Amino acid sequence: MTCFALLLACQQEKATLDSPPKFEIQKNPVNSPQYTYADSVALKTSMAAFQLEPGLQIDLIAADPLVADPSAFAFDEKGILYVAENTGYPDPMDGKKPDTLGKISRLVDSDGDGKYDQRSVFVEGLTYPNGIMAWKGGVFVTCAPHIYYFKDTTGDGKADIQEIVLTGFNANRTAQIRTSHPTLGLDGWIYVTSGLNGGEVYSPAHPERKPVSFNGADGRFNPETLEFQLRGGKSQFGLAFDAFGRRYGSSNRHPLQHIVMEPDQLSNNPNLLFNKTIEDVAPAEAEGFVYPISKSITTADYIPKLMGLSHQGTFTSACGTLIFESEGLHEAHKGNAFICEPAQNLVQRQSIKENGATFISERVHEDWEFLSSSDSWFNPVFLSHGPKGAMYLADMYRKVIDHPSYVPEETRGALDFESGKGKGKIYRITRDNLEYNKVETVFPTSSAASMDMLITALSSDDEWERNTAFRLILEKMPQEAIAPLKEMVLSDAIIEGKVKAIWLLHHFDGLDDKMLTTIYDDNVPIIREQIIAIIALKPNISEQLASSLIKGATDTNPRVRYMTALTFGGDKKKEWLPYLAKIAQEDASDPWTRAAVMTALNGQEISFLNILEAEKKQVTFSQLPMWSELGELIGSSVSAKELTGLIDSSINSEWDNPTFSLLLGLLKGSERHVKGSEKTYLDAYTKSKEQLDALVQETTKRASSAEDSLTSRIQATALLSYFSPGETEASLKELISPNNPPEIQLAAIQSLGNLNSVEAGEILIETTAWKAYTPKTKGAVIATMVSRPILRNQLLMAIEESKINPAEISSSTRLSLMKASDSKVRSRAEDLFKELESGGRMKVYEEHKRVLDIKGNAANGEGIFKLNCATCHTYAGEGGDVGPDLSGINNQPALALLLHTIVPNYEVFPGYQAITVTTHEGKQVTGRIAAESANSLSLRTAYGTEENILRTQIKSIQNPGLSLMPNGLEQNMTDQEMADLLAYLKGAQ
Repeated sequence: MTCFALLLACQQEKATLDSPPKFEIQKNPVNSPQYTYADSVALKTSMAAFQLEPGLQIDLIAADPLVADPSAFAFDEKGILYVAENTGYPDPMDGKKPDTLGKISRLVDSDGDGKYDQRSVFVEGLTYPNGIMAWKGGVFVTCAPHIYYFKDTTGDGKADIQEIVLTGFNANRTAQIRTSHPTLGLDGWIYVTSGLNGGEVYSPAHPERKPVSFNGADGRFNPETLEFQLRGGKSQFGLAFDAFGRRYGSSNRHPLQHIVMEPDQLSNNPNLLFNKTIEDVAPAEAEGFVYPISKSITTADYIPKLMGLSHQGTFTSACGTLIFESEGLHEAHKGNAFICEPAQNLVQRQSIKENGATFISERVHEDWEFLSSSDSWFNPVFLSHGPKGAMYLADMYRKVIDHPSYVPEETRGALDFESGKGKGKIYRITRDNLEYNKVETVFPTSSAASMDMLITALSSDDEWERNTAFRLILEKMPQEAIAPLKEMVLSDAIIEGKVKAIWLLHHFDGLDDKMLTTIYDDNVPIIREQIIAIIALKPNISEQLASSLIKGATDTNPRVRYMTALTFGGDKKKEWLPYLAKIAQEDASDPWTRAAVMTALNGQEISFLNILEAEKKQVTFSQLPMWSELGELIGSSVSAKELTGLIDSSINSEWDNPTFSLLLGLLKGSERHVKGSEKTYLDAYTKSKEQLDALVQETTKRASSAEDSLTSRIQATALLSYFSPGETEASLKELISPNNPPEIQLAAIQSLGNLNSVEAGEILIETTAWKAYTPKTKGAVIATMVSRPILRNQLLMAIEESKINPAEISSSTRLSLMKASDSKVRSRAEDLFKELESGGRMKVYEEHKRVLDIKGNAANGEGIFKLNCATCHTYAGEGGDVGPDLSGINNQPALALLLHTIVPNYEVFPGYQAITVTTHEGKQVTGRIAAESANSLSLRTAYGTEENILRTQIKSIQNPGLSLMPNGLEQNMTDQEMADLLAYLKGAQ
């Protein structure tokens, strides 16, 4: 199909599907010639409940009793279907021994019609199996704490080889959050999700290896050596590769995340603060809309603790992600993401497009879904490619799919977690004119695959066939495959197949430097991306391969440039610097590519700066963050003498935008050298007093200028904190006034905090200013004052003098002050906060039940929410992202809302627990972990700010397991206002 024809087809499909569709009733036969279900009527009723995207059909290929509780499945090359049956789910909550009802079933399609008619139990006695992958005639199975390998060597349909290949994955939390989704990558490793959990993983076959300790990071293992490694990403129950090896994950509220960077790449530069590995490709949380047609209420609707995990109308249980790459649907479906949402009985389709180094996606259909059901028992949990280019779906058919742990004890009895055990279905989705038996394919096949068959399958339009051929060649590594693979790579074969052939040649060590450069020069960006990735694995890069990297630095494709920068980071030759500079200048607005460039500069930052300085006149506003980040790297890594020279040079040079950005970064980086509480100001770096005075005036002018760019103003405001106390406080006081943009106000607050002077503290808590703060700016002020010893004293004094209400301080912050190492701070905090933290919150809750008898005004409640809650929580599309978003919380009873407003520590979801970090300089920050790497971590505070801290700066970390939300919120409002708030939370949609 030509590009024009494809574009036209996509446009015509979108025009058709965006209008209200007419759904065809799905009434294909449920029985097959070889198998008749006892209750065909019920199965047909379930089929008729579907609304499927027009132009497609859905067929039942297996149902109970042939299959039960399918949580995942895998086809082997013969078409045998291995199913992980999670019948024991949900696991017991009361500490009882786990059930062992889990099985691996083996289903056979005896007549080749695509419907399964024979069942055998391959393995039984498992706890909660949730992932499966075919390998060398057997299967790997994830079933925490283990990953097993099972194989039948006798031909009786039962596994006689039953080995634990890896163990140590945590199984101490619910079966919903455990390692899963074993998936083969192009690099020959098998990737697994963390399940948002951790562990101490090791192979029993290799006791000489140290366990790999991790907490929430995804991983991979080598199927031959059983080595386990940590990878980027924090996926729950969803992991998928596209046809080109890009890896995606998902979690309940985050339907599609691209894993952009790996931990070892971040660690190439130990001074780098950047610590993220994932990008939300799809709209998430309150923006991740779904359109169910069932009347189900998610069990999260019963969870008062969530103030954020119950969100009907948005993703609550995103899982089973698939990037569809086959021909069994329509052309426009290729490359799209499909995401299961079992709690609301649907599957969503999203289109993906490039966005710099990463991707962005959007729902294809405006207000309806790819697949949805009016049957609330329909629980799609897993999607996969399979035979004949089709999409396959596992339906873990249950009355309630969620786990009782996420429902308050007092409401668990109202829900039936048992009904549906032993039931389940597996479906096949294709275009409506596809005749399964007439589709000619290499696989499934009952005979051993010849080399010609494997190469043909590798060139197929069917991703399952390509993956099967890739796996079989990788399993056996036959030397006779090298010649046809090389021929395929140099031909005009389908690009998806060429990618797999290139990686297979890499595994055979069949790609010499000449061939790598030939492939790079003669191909499209996707192929060039693969060659750069393979070059990155080389221990030494030859001159010939260097030529490809040099071309990659100026490639027209941003992902190729990004991959090139990462590859430079693994090699660290000085001759790469000019090409890194080209990438940096081209992609300075992309934070991922900036980070990739910075990873490559370990020890070469000043040389890199000298290259950039030569073209400084051409710098745009979008490039300024790069100059600041570079300055921070330099400031943290060079000697004190070098740093003084660089800062002095900047002060005495022409003050253009890059110089301002660089100077700010140098000063930020210099703070990492500080071990005590003393701060070094600009006058310590130069003897030019006259020039320094002029710089104060110029910086103040830039910060105050409404005509200047916001980026420039923010940086100038930040720079004001590095002049000696007494010089800039008055200017910063002006900048925190409400007539300035909020970004400037927040930057000014941060700068006053960095000055850490008594005068700065007085400005921040001055009564008139305090009353004028918005919730977000007030939160930033509190966070700033708590973090600095001098300002902390002033804050406590203001509370003692009743200028500030103790309830305005979050519970986690109050407790950290009450446990401070400074005995004076600890004593004062105990006196101020003991009533709020005395443990009598349930009594306060009981007293405030009177509020439930007061008629609330939702319109007034909206203002109360914005004043007291919006800094941290999103509701009705507005608010912050510090705490869980509250979309859909209107389904919860008012009693539950009141309980968790007054007693926020009643139940705390682990991802929102507060930790307190104390640095060597005495700074103290409390917040939840937003991101972390081997080098640093990011904390999001209760006041909406984010703090990045290098691990080398950390003196101690404390995690009391508490919420960031403050106790005593009721002290800030009357009973009527509390009733109004509850009415708003119950009423807004």
